[in-house]
Amino acid sequence: MNDIQENTGENNHQDEIKTEKRKKNKFAVKEEITEDNCKFTEGQILRFVRVRFPGHAKSYAFLLGQRNLAYGKKVMAMSDRGMAVGYINSFPYELAFHKDMLPLRSITKAATEDDISNEIDIYKKQKEIETLCQNLIEKHKLDMNLTHVEFTQFGKKVVFYFVAPARVDFRGLVKDLVSELKLRIELRQISVRDRAASQGAIGPCGRELCCSSFLSKYGNVSIKMAKNQNLSLNYSKLNGVCGQLKCCLQYEDEVYAQKRKKLPQEGSLIKTKNGDSGKVKKLNILSQQFDLLTDKGRIKRYTHDQLSKTYKNGEYKFPTHFDNISDETATVVGLNDLEAKKTRQFEKDMDKLKLKAKQYAHEAIEDISDFLPPRDRSDDLKQIKQEQEQEKLKSSTQLPEDKSTQTPQRDDHGTTQNSDEMQSKDKDDRAKKTYRHPKKKNYNRRNNHSKGSSRRNNKKPNSSKD
Repeated sequence: MNDIQENTGENNHQDEIKTEKRKKNKFAVKEEITEDNCKFTEGQILRFVRVRFPGHAKSYAFLLGQRNLAYGKKVMAMSDRGMAVGYINSFPYELAFHKDMLPLRSITKAATEDDISNEIDIYKKQKEIETLCQNLIEKHKLDMNLTHVEFTQFGKKVVFYFVAPARVDFRGLVKDLVSELKLRIELRQISVRDRAASQGAIGPCGRELCCSSFLSKYGNVSIKMAKNQNLSLNYSKLNGVCGQLKCCLQYEDEVYAQKRKKLPQEGSLIKTKNGDSGKVKKLNILSQQFDLLTDKGRIKRYTHDQLSKTYKNGEYKFPTHFDNISDETATVVGLNDLEAKKTRQFEKDMDKLKLKAKQYAHEAIEDISDFLPPRDRSDDLKQIKQEQEQEKLKSSTQLPEDKSTQTPQRDDHGTTQNSDEMQSKDKDDRAKKTYRHPKKKNYNRRNNHSKGSSRRNNKKPNSSKD
């Protein structure tokens, strides 16, 4: 019995130790949803939100559930480097669940003031260690640029991120850091794009950098994308804050590539529908137009549907010299036909939308009618018929006046006028005769008096002989 009691006492003591460890390190285990503990069904709609952690180059998707967390809210969530304070940098969005999404993570809680103060203390320690590492880099004369420092594994490990043009031998640096900090040390080399994404900045467009705000992958950006969009190949404008080509060059590249398929290649020899042949000088991709230098020395602008034929090599000889070249790009050939097609297509689309709206209204009325009390609609139909009959009677009784039957009258100048015009003219004449300005008479008298006095004063005196 004593042995049994001793064993039970030891087990209880071990359980207490385990619970204490869990309380101390309650965020040590990642709250992940895997295939073993997943309870979601295929196709179930889930609410997500993206969370970004300070010093991380990317944001991560987290399950939101039914919680209402606003954009920019600080939350506690599990990152790849442990539990940390992050902020929501996207609006909630919904996705259908499928197994490829696993493993999924959920937000632990909204960050409290204590969590934020602890995060500030950690940030201050990181800055102190960063200055220490920077001094050691200068001491060892290493060709590397330290970007930022981060604590991981709940403060047991320090990761130093740096950018370097080539491989760096930093064994001496690691020894000095270990002796100073007495922690696990890791030096990680990152790209220039990762540096800009982790630190964050304002781009030339005036907004936050795409890589630090919402991009999860950078993608492959090449100079061909700039050429495809007819951008000037000025690297000071094409390069971003990181010194590489801007990530936004790839956003509209597919649109330009699809629109280019409808247009001829720049510099090719073509023939248009109106019979003009020449060489393509310029492409306006967004407006779907191109400028053609004809064999007669005229530069004309055409829409993409005016292309009739592209000549092969040696099929057509284009003149190499012109005495005079005239610019006629002010008028676009084929634009009226294109606009007519667009208006027809727009009318067809509007008719389809109207039919859909009517069908939707009928379906909605049928659905609502089940919940409404029954109503006799015979009175409404009678009312509609009566209104229609009244409108017919009005239209039949009110015949339009025939203006040709009105006898025209001649005025003093010999021009013919109708009776209505003569009546309105007589009224205007009467109004002019009856209306008198109240002060007009006195005003004229004063003027006459002043004129007379001025005349008297201006008279020359009679000459008298002494």
